Amino acid sequence: MSSLEEELSVFDPPAPPTLPGLTRRDLTFTFETTIAVIDPQPPSTGAAYGWSAHGEIEMPLVPRRWFVGGAHEMAAAALPGVGSKILLGNPEFWLRGVWSSVRGLASGGGFGLVVPAPRNPSEAEQYVLEAARTVRPWDAAYFADTTLVARPWFDIRLVTGPFIFQFRQGLDWSLVLRSLRPREPRYDLTARATFYFGYRASEAIGLGLEVWEVYQLSADPRVKDDQRASFAVSPSIRFMFPWVQPALSMLFPVTTPLRGDVNGYYALRLNVGFSFPTGRRSEPAPGL
Repeated sequence: MSSLEEELSVFDPPAPPTLPGLTRRDLTFTFETTIAVIDPQPPSTGAAYGWSAHGEIEMPLVPRRWFVGGAHEMAAAALPGVGSKILLGNPEFWLRGVWSSVRGLASGGGFGLVVPAPRNPSEAEQYVLEAARTVRPWDAAYFADTTLVARPWFDIRLVTGPFIFQFRQGLDWSLVLRSLRPREPRYDLTARATFYFGYRASEAIGLGLEVWEVYQLSADPRVKDDQRASFAVSPSIRFMFPWVQPALSMLFPVTTPLRGDVNGYYALRLNVGFSFPTGRRSEPAPGL
């Protein structure tokens, strides 16, 4: 491997299925689909099934330094005794920046805004919505009902040899714009953290493990204290082809799922990232 290839490998390691490759050079589009088996809460009886599709696009304003992006999601769930529903999520838009070094360290932050889409779910549809959003607890804001959500965060990543360590800590500050339901607070503050440990087994294969924590900071009389924290894990494998990077992963909770909305679940995820070249392949990365 040439010195240039070694340098670029620091800036273009296999990305986690959920978090972005922090120091991308090119325009990227990522599509992810998730199929889940859910153990719902009453009034539903028996196993439920969920599906979601997540798409996001991110464009470099300054290659490897400043980025603007957007994401949208849709989900569906079928709950025995309740019904089934296809749900369109709220779109998110963000701006982020990153500092990076040829020594393998990158850090930065960003700010996202989830814009509420109008919806008026029935009681049955609300049960379906709550079941569907638990499968991706870190993005539950996409299915908040007529709620504006501000999402600041910071990122850090270390690449050393074949090992990749990446961490994101963020906050979701929510403002309900509609009339409140019984016992529902107007504001909500939720912390979310994602840790990724990866190993580049070869030039074309990356193995990894993602761990999430979602914790509700603000008081909500509808949520018990022992259900404020939600943890989930996801082992994954990613294939690194020149312009396409597919990844396959499993997803399951290790504690009470999001706010206790369901008893449990497990899911299979397929994630495919596409890169669209915007500069010379030999373009160096900014940094020290």
